[in-house]
Amino acid sequence: MKKILIITLGSFLVLASQARAQAGLQIDSLFNGSLVPASRITESEVSGRELKPYNLDYFRSVRFQATDQEIKRITSWLEGDALMAIGKEMDSENGCLVYALLHFPADRDRNKYVGYQVKEASGNKYVTVVYMTGKATVGELRVIFKHR
Repeated sequence: MKKILIITLGSFLVLASQARAQAGLQIDSLFNGSLVPASRITESEVSGRELKPYNLDYFRSVRFQATDQEIKRITSWLEGDALMAIGKEMDSENGCLVYALLHFPADRDRNKYVGYQVKEASGNKYVTVVYMTGKATVGELRVIFKHR
């Protein structure tokens, strides 16, 4: 019984540490719900075997229809986080950030990335932000997080 409890607790702690892996980044405010209510967000969180073909071990994304004010706030967070990045690709259209792929220093041989994209459809703007960790390279992620 003790063994099962220890294994269960250990598994929980690993997942909890991954769920807060983007802590320390300004964009974490988006993931913790301080900007957009959960009712407006579609969130995905994946870890483990499913990500192995992509050379990732953790993937968390949020997608939502955004206002211009929300996009400005997210852009300011990304620009702040970009100062800590060891690699970055950022594209703007009409003075607005529409794409970013930020690469942060590795933690225990795991690369850390934040991806950002804004797409317009029917006059609405949709924002997708992802946080990923793993052995994947920037080149591999460009394929996954398609740059338009």
